[in-house]
Amino acid sequence: MAADPRFRALWSEDELVPYPRAAWLDGGFTPDMLPAGDEIPLDVAVVYTAYLEGEFRLFDTIQLSTEDGSLDIRLIVVGAVADNTDLLYVLDPKTGEILQFDLEEQDIQAVNSNFRTFVEFLYQFALFVEADEGKAGRAERAESLRTVLESIDPPAFAPDAWWPLVINQLR
Repeated sequence: MAADPRFRALWSEDELVPYPRAAWLDGGFTPDMLPAGDEIPLDVAVVYTAYLEGEFRLFDTIQLSTEDGSLDIRLIVVGAVADNTDLLYVLDPKTGEILQFDLEEQDIQAVNSNFRTFVEFLYQFALFVEADEGKAGRAERAESLRTVLESIDPPAFAPDAWWPLVINQLR
């Protein structure tokens, strides 16, 4: 399987990276939780990068647990915020949700309902960035982007979620 044709139109072959689609499907994910195709972008200005340095690499597993066993959570690293790689995007295999895990603060924030909507948000954001002509009109375009993104994944715009912060920065 190849990348989504829309991705090939926006990013070159060397700007995409395969993700373990087949393994995730075998592991219990349903196709509707995963992006079409088997590649995702390597980089989306400001909001995402798959270039990870330091302790964690793309698709590594983070195990969070306590000695008494009251907490035992496994998270899969799917990228980081481009401007701050201490803010990891992680996939919770139990729920399918994408969360942002702050390595410094040891805090977690909601991002998207699943990996499919997360990657679709990255695509829509990349289109927004590519069409950007400067500050004039950006606030209106940001509101249009918000409308599109909210129609794709309404929970991503809960008051305590990450995407509302991104849209507010664009205004």
